[in-house]
Amino acid sequence: MYAQKKGKLMRLKFANLKGMEVLADKEGRLLGPVRRLQVDSSRKSVLGVVFKARGISKEQWSKVSKIDRIGEDVIYLPDTKAVRDDPPLGRDVKDMLGLSVTSLDGKFLGALQDVILDTDKWSVAALVLDNGGEVQVGSESVFGEDTILLQKGAADQIQPGKKSTPSGFLARVFSSEDEEITSEIEIVREPKKPSKRKKRKPARK
Repeated sequence: MYAQKKGKLMRLKFANLKGMEVLADKEGRLLGPVRRLQVDSSRKSVLGVVFKARGISKEQWSKVSKIDRIGEDVIYLPDTKAVRDDPPLGRDVKDMLGLSVTSLDGKFLGALQDVILDTDKWSVAALVLDNGGEVQVGSESVFGEDTILLQKGAADQIQPGKKSTPSGFLARVFSSEDEEITSEIEIVREPKKPSKRKKRKPARK
């Protein structure tokens, strides 16, 4: 589902990208899980992935142009030279989630729940709305500070979305364990114990 060779088109939600491990291929070194995604609002392009560095209490990042390929659970960088310690460029996608999405012909579409990435061009290809629908991002679209404006007729272009599944090995392990535990749980109600009432002694005359 996530296998990709460089130059091959693949679409991926940020929800699926988050939590993936970043690996330096040459050194065979796990660098940390993806936490954030940085985008260029004006160009609607993806700039970089931010991950939690292992062994140190800070974040590092890499430009998406340095990504060699994406596996099911791992994002491969060619080597550790692709890792950067300076502040990441662009706008954090997390800061955009929850913004209202409106078309340029004045129709409210919903609130932004997720973004869908075209990893061939590393652009924001579509948006996921809070009602579960997905809509393409046109060239006229504007990613504003308080709202996102899409092309005219965007309301008629909304397609039913597919449910996202947790990404990463640990996420899949824990989600499967939760399903197994839930399926095995049975509600057992203890029978009510009969109440014992003390008999009152008749009053003496």
